[in-house]
Amino acid sequence: MSQAQTCLGMTFKTGTNFEISQFSAKEKPMGKITYQVKDVRKEGSSTVMDITAQFQDEKGNQRPPYLIHYTCTGNELVADMSGMMQAMQNGGMKDMEMKLKTNKLIYPGKLSVGQKLNDGQMEVEMSSNGSTMMNMNMVMANRQVESKDPITTPIGTFDAFKVSSDVNFENRVMGIPVRSTMRVVSYRTDNQLFDIRSETYNKNGKLMGYSLLTKAN
Repeated sequence: MSQAQTCLGMTFKTGTNFEISQFSAKEKPMGKITYQVKDVRKEGSSTVMDITAQFQDEKGNQRPPYLIHYTCTGNELVADMSGMMQAMQNGGMKDMEMKLKTNKLIYPGKLSVGQKLNDGQMEVEMSSNGSTMMNMNMVMANRQVESKDPITTPIGTFDAFKVSSDVNFENRVMGIPVRSTMRVVSYRTDNQLFDIRSETYNKNGKLMGYSLLTKAN
């Protein structure tokens, strides 16, 4: 049976719910993602969580849920980004076969201002009828802790670490590269699994949208 597990000062237990609401740069609601912890277990010295995620748009239309995984080692929190691949399949690539080549995003157990974090990366190969149709590579580079700031959300005010990163995408469709770059600024605390706020900017520094942690219970 699953039971509550404590790791890095956070307590994880089956049935815990989180909600992240998304907004446009002009404050317009764009939908929300609801997360629920389905299973918590020990694997060796690590704590592993299986979490379902479901997106709902601003009109209340839901996409099929997908599963993501977090591993807490006691020194760091490791996010399994393969759920993003499932989301892509649910979002219009159902006929594609997808092979995950690289998948990692690591947060140290303790953040500090000025700290540099390891790059995150996900590489996916998409094929149809045995032929490679697309390669997608996403790299979160230049990840660093810039400052510690008070951030207010619907669930409270937090002293949060501001973590910035450059997100580089490269899609190769039939061998032809298509590249894009964004900048992501997220705010994290030591006692929350998810970012309490995240902002996305285009390559020119213009805000494209943001998200807020609006439920955690």
